[in-house]
Amino acid sequence: MNSVELNSAHQGAVHRGMHSGVRALEAQRLIDWFTLRLGPSAAAGAIAYLHMHEFGPAVIVLVCMLVATQAIERSQLPLHLMPASRFLLGLFAPVAGATAAWLIALAAGSSFPASEFEAVVLGAWLVTALGAWIKVRLEEGLEARIAVVGPREFAADFVAELDAAGVRTYHVVGWISSEGPAEYRRMRWLGTLEDVRSAVITEHIDLIVCAPGVGDSEGARLESMCARVADDCLDLPVRLIAANQLYEETFGHVPVGMIDAAWYRYIMHPRFRAAGPYSKRAFDLVLGTIMGIVFLPFVLIAAIAIKLDDHGPIFYRQRRLGEFGEAFGILKLRTMRTDAEADGPRWAQAGDTRVTRVGKILRRTHIDELPQLWNVLRGDMTLVGPRPERPEMVAELERRFPHYTRRHLIQPGIAGWAALRCGYSGSDIGTAWKLCHDLFYIKRRSMLADVLILAETGVEVFRDAHRALRAPGERFLLGQEPSG
Repeated sequence: MNSVELNSAHQGAVHRGMHSGVRALEAQRLIDWFTLRLGPSAAAGAIAYLHMHEFGPAVIVLVCMLVATQAIERSQLPLHLMPASRFLLGLFAPVAGATAAWLIALAAGSSFPASEFEAVVLGAWLVTALGAWIKVRLEEGLEARIAVVGPREFAADFVAELDAAGVRTYHVVGWISSEGPAEYRRMRWLGTLEDVRSAVITEHIDLIVCAPGVGDSEGARLESMCARVADDCLDLPVRLIAANQLYEETFGHVPVGMIDAAWYRYIMHPRFRAAGPYSKRAFDLVLGTIMGIVFLPFVLIAAIAIKLDDHGPIFYRQRRLGEFGEAFGILKLRTMRTDAEADGPRWAQAGDTRVTRVGKILRRTHIDELPQLWNVLRGDMTLVGPRPERPEMVAELERRFPHYTRRHLIQPGIAGWAALRCGYSGSDIGTAWKLCHDLFYIKRRSMLADVLILAETGVEVFRDAHRALRAPGERFLLGQEPSG
């Protein structure tokens, strides 16, 4: 056997070895499918058969439960970052599946009472809880091995974001670029672009992440690089993804410096569907009215406390920019001294000395934002959307940060994805960090997303909204080195 035949035989053995086992990404999907979807659905079907002693209703329960869990798991938001919403959806899916099965059985003429399905729901809840525990145990140490095609600095920023977000399902092995040192921040240089195929094989890479080129706003270099990597590794069991897409799915935000023409093509695509304006307006009116009635006593108590504290005005009006940049007056409970802006407008900071004693409590519990329900009912704002900013600050932010005006494509909101994930901005960089999340919401918005954000905000209500903000560096956010 000559050297060519030996090399061919070796490559064939490597291919068989790589394809014979289940890779980390596939294993993670299988674990999620069996523990959180198929397991609870099968348990519900089995319980239905034991209670009703008929095969048909049991199959209906299994199918309906599976469809419900599958539909809910396809949320546009990263549920692994939203523990409260994930828990609530885990409770809701069995209820939705059992209700659908009962309605189908009722339409088919079956005489099973609704109480027969109580055991089905309880059983599904127990198996879901057990499945969640098993999933966590099985995924310990089951990390997808990643190679970053791009600068080492980007790979290091990516690792830092994984650690900050508590994501344990990925392990960045190293980076692939034109040149580099042997090691950099616990990562290894895996070679040049010509070595990508051998790196995938020798390092058992599960996922290749293509980083955008600095200053490449149109993404031409990124698409060319992805095409070349795909051509070299198409026959290997490895997956390929652009960095901006991975950031959306993993972290729920898009660094401003990564946004290219593909982002705009997505929201302008004929198949792009967000929440319709009429359905969202109806949602705001109904839920906003209910919330106004429920929280009215809290607003009254807060108003009395503000008046007794310093005898100043209860409410505070401020000009903000809304949809399409139109100005409106936002209504809030006053939380600062009456002379807080005697020297002109400036950012509020964590532990701001201008905040009154009562204001600290109101800000921490978000009660100071409740009067904005009036803005929602008037149509100036919506329940969920980007937070509105002041005109004096927006002008400077638009000059400094690209794509900032895109926030004005939709109505501002009381709650929002950026407010939930970032807290209060308090600085220009903090505002850019929130912008990354606002742009993500604009792309992924839906009625289900709004409901989940409101639910998660309700759980997070006692966290300090003006807490110190963790934001990455300017290079990460804007794709450039820090200025100054």
